[in-house]
Amino acid sequence: MARNDSGDRSGGQSFFGCAYCHEAFPEKRELEVHQSMVHAGLPFSVVPAPLPEREKGLLHRAPTAAISKSIPLSEVNRHCTPEDCWVALNGKVYDLTEFMDRHPGGPTTILSWAGKDASKMFNDIHKGIKIDQYLRPEASLGDLGVDESLMSDSFWHTLRKARIQEVKEELNRLKQAATRDSDAHPSSCKAGRRQPFSIAKLLQEENLDADLRASLQSLETQKRVALDVEDFARAQEIKIRADALLAEAQVSMVSKQDRSGGIPLSEVAHHNKPHDCWVALYGQVYDLTDFLLHHPEQRNAVLAWAGRDASPMWNKIPGRFPSSTWMDYFMRPEARMGEVGKEPQGDPREEEIQQLQDELRRLEGPSEEDIQAAQAGATRAVPAAAEASKLSEEARFPRLQQIVAGKELQFFTRAEVAKHKGPPGGPPGTEPYIILHNRVYDLTPLLQNHPGGDDVLLSRAGTDATKDFELFEHSEKSRVKRDQEMLVGEIVPAERMDWTAEVATSGAESTIQKAGSEVARYLRYKATDALVAMVALYAHWSFQKRKPLSKLTYSRGLRHLHLIMAVGIFGALGSAHAASRAEGMAKKRYLAIHKQTGVAMLLALVVRVYFRMKSGIPPRFPGHPAMKFIETQSLRLFYVLLLALPVSGMANEYFLKWAPGEERTGNKKDDERNAALAKQALAVHTRVGKFFEFVWLPFHLGYTTAYHYSRGRGVVRKVSPFI
Repeated sequence: MARNDSGDRSGGQSFFGCAYCHEAFPEKRELEVHQSMVHAGLPFSVVPAPLPEREKGLLHRAPTAAISKSIPLSEVNRHCTPEDCWVALNGKVYDLTEFMDRHPGGPTTILSWAGKDASKMFNDIHKGIKIDQYLRPEASLGDLGVDESLMSDSFWHTLRKARIQEVKEELNRLKQAATRDSDAHPSSCKAGRRQPFSIAKLLQEENLDADLRASLQSLETQKRVALDVEDFARAQEIKIRADALLAEAQVSMVSKQDRSGGIPLSEVAHHNKPHDCWVALYGQVYDLTDFLLHHPEQRNAVLAWAGRDASPMWNKIPGRFPSSTWMDYFMRPEARMGEVGKEPQGDPREEEIQQLQDELRRLEGPSEEDIQAAQAGATRAVPAAAEASKLSEEARFPRLQQIVAGKELQFFTRAEVAKHKGPPGGPPGTEPYIILHNRVYDLTPLLQNHPGGDDVLLSRAGTDATKDFELFEHSEKSRVKRDQEMLVGEIVPAERMDWTAEVATSGAESTIQKAGSEVARYLRYKATDALVAMVALYAHWSFQKRKPLSKLTYSRGLRHLHLIMAVGIFGALGSAHAASRAEGMAKKRYLAIHKQTGVAMLLALVVRVYFRMKSGIPPRFPGHPAMKFIETQSLRLFYVLLLALPVSGMANEYFLKWAPGEERTGNKKDDERNAALAKQALAVHTRVGKFFEFVWLPFHLGYTTAYHYSRGRGVVRKVSPFI
């Protein structure tokens, strides 16, 4: 039907078509130029036209083609998430996000190489196989690496950022034009945008509800675990749950289409998973999902064409899908769903907007937070041992197996846990989680109740803290309570670490390091020998200078204890500060020194009190009565502090490890009481220690040193037992 007006873009026919040939143009003035040059002498005539074939071809071009035909590895590294997974293979870059779920080896294998060059791994396993035959054309993004003679890696990214700005401006222009057309022709213009193609694309939508995003990501993880073990029935159940979740949230993945004219290939493309597999073949659409469940030996051949038209491969390999022999032997009548229909006519402007949005999504890539989480979660999984090791947590603490028996734990990837860094009460998906022995725990119930303080916990949120956890030798009681109150899931099997193998590896590495530093080890041993010799000399010298107990005077004999207590005080304070700044095994060593020096102070205090009571007390130093009073009260406070510090520390240790709890008394409140008392004891220990270090010690040492120095007495005589 000819049209001589300016063109009403109704019914999705928004291009200006030439009435004398098959050319179509987006603007009327372009058509006028065409007819004046090609069809000179004929009146101007226009017909509604769909999107031209040459324009449709642009929709399948890789977005990076606007910058360069090649892609640097640094750009591939950015696309390392399940929703945006790029892999370099033999000099080519592929987007394997769509292919991941139908990969014969499971999706986790591909995810482990997301954002990397997997050429060696691929060639070792798939010799002679061309991956392009299993992928859609748009999955091939370009060549790997840029020509350094043309541009540098950094300049490529400069062009990428410039292209992002261009796409955003073009999107704004098209959306504004669509809004104007919608206002001018509200009855003929379709509102809204095209629905996302898959859950992976939906998860990249910026305006997606946070709760819905977290739930969908969790279901996607559970699905990948099921596909890894080829549990397609379980994957199908998870898909049904995801569909129900989307329906409840009123989110539609694809537009509902009328199948009276057949099933278009665009709808077939949505069903491209092992648990939801449609294939088109010579004008017919077949649902082969049930077939895959019962014929595992045929899965690879069928999954290669899941969601696609397999007609080009017809009878290429006799007896194998797709072939006439295979159809006669395996195909059932109920698998046929209908004929392939024509593609529904879409609005060209909406298709152009969708194409630009896809380009923008690929150019921008995942967010920096998602990239950092994926890189933090990337780890080399150590193969699990065939038998339960004697060093494994389950073998050492059998009660833990009873707690999780019969429970279906949720699966997490390490990248997902890496996003859970807190703070408590934050947005969904950020709760503080931690990994211990391949299990995931929510730290929220432990906050404000952990004897070591909340800072220690939150500093490890989002990480695997198994090594640090084992360094401090937590009791079985604390581990049982941990699993009862904090356990939320477990790490996916492909990313689990074998703690026993890790310990062995660490031991081997430490042995190599020690072998490479023989001089340092020799000096360390000699320093220890020198310290032992000094202690022995000190004891011998003190024994030679001994006097009968009745003649022991406070001014000389008790100076030995002065020295021992001074070493204990400064050793305890120094080791406490060192432990607060150390990590791992070093932290454990400093805490052990802190405990030992504390016990030494307590023993020295008891001995000093005993000697003080047995020896003659010398007359006080001359001075003002106020000074004498201050010195007396300061020394009494000193005794109280030196008694409170080790006692509070030992009380914390007692209530944590040895106090009778639920397993002995059968009363759950006993565990809660012990935890509260342990926390109170640690709080007292910390406050008293700070008061002793920052108040009493500077005051006492300052005023006594100044007083005795002003009286002409050598300060060294106050602390030396040999003068």
